Amino acid sequence: MSRAEIEKITTLPYAAWVEPADEPQIVLSSRLRLARNLAGRPFPNRLQDAEADALAQEICEQLQAGAAAEAWQVLRLEDLLQAEKGVLLEKHLLSQDILQHPAGRRLVVNQAQSLAVMINEEDHLRMQAILPGLQLAAGWQQISALDDKLALGLNFAYDQQLGFLTSCPSNLGTGLRASVMLHLPALHMTNKLEGIFRQLPQVGLTVRGVYGEGSQSQSELYQISNQITLGYSEEEIISRLQQLVEEIIAQEVQAREWLRQNRLLWLQDRIGRAAGILANACLLTSAEAMEHISTLRLGLAMGLCQPRWQISWRELNLLMLSVQPPFLQAAASKELNQYERDEARAVLSRKFLGNN
Repeated sequence: MSRAEIEKITTLPYAAWVEPADEPQIVLSSRLRLARNLAGRPFPNRLQDAEADALAQEICEQLQAGAAAEAWQVLRLEDLLQAEKGVLLEKHLLSQDILQHPAGRRLVVNQAQSLAVMINEEDHLRMQAILPGLQLAAGWQQISALDDKLALGLNFAYDQQLGFLTSCPSNLGTGLRASVMLHLPALHMTNKLEGIFRQLPQVGLTVRGVYGEGSQSQSELYQISNQITLGYSEEEIISRLQQLVEEIIAQEVQAREWLRQNRLLWLQDRIGRAAGILANACLLTSAEAMEHISTLRLGLAMGLCQPRWQISWRELNLLMLSVQPPFLQAAASKELNQYERDEARAVLSRKFLGNN
């Protein structure tokens, strides 16, 4: 991978959550998502491609209406290259579901990539605000303002008893899904995660992997969100999630301190090995890179990284995204086979860790 390609990948437009919000970086991001449908229109899975396209155009026009409108970028999914779709997926701006049938589908995103609207995914609109750190209230303020603006020109399907009508019954009511992305390596190392996650359904929460429903955890990253949207106000949903996340953060901090007091040498050895591999490897698989980045994140948060392994939070967040296959291929401007990706990933990792 050339220096020009390295520069390209580090200057690609990244999602807003890459910028660190809190020093421990236990919470990577907060995401608020609203599901809405237009009254009197078939749900997206019943739309013909031409109907979906016309409806998408109508929604886009409403998004761009008004003097104070966001500088939205409208992307037609059927026009995107596979690597471009992959990059958007890694940024959590797209879902796997909408990529199954891209015709008549749109992604509309603001310049900061903190606000995005998927059009004709499972519902006509999936509005999303995503911010770094634990910022659920700020995210709700942004997405609620966007919802109010769109409601001025779009007639949303609504029932007095059921609330907002959605394609999936689990989204009835507010249509709100609030979630946070947590990095919980110490709770994993101390075998306490399973007990914590087992209690979440009892309070109306669920845990998913990095890419949401149906996905697996990656590098001790977990997405925790509300399960129920009917019968609770948006404020109640957000408040409950905020409280539970704060409790989990406190337990992760406690687990990290236990490791410091009882397994310090073992932990330092793991961090040093992870940093050494990232800084010197000639080939790195995606799974290897993410495992070692996770360990390095823990070391940076606990102040256990040696000076030669120092890296900023922003650089570490960028590295975590950049090692994913879509970003590597976007930087190379071509399709890479597995060996080429492993080589490019190692070169990129060495650059970030200061070893050319």
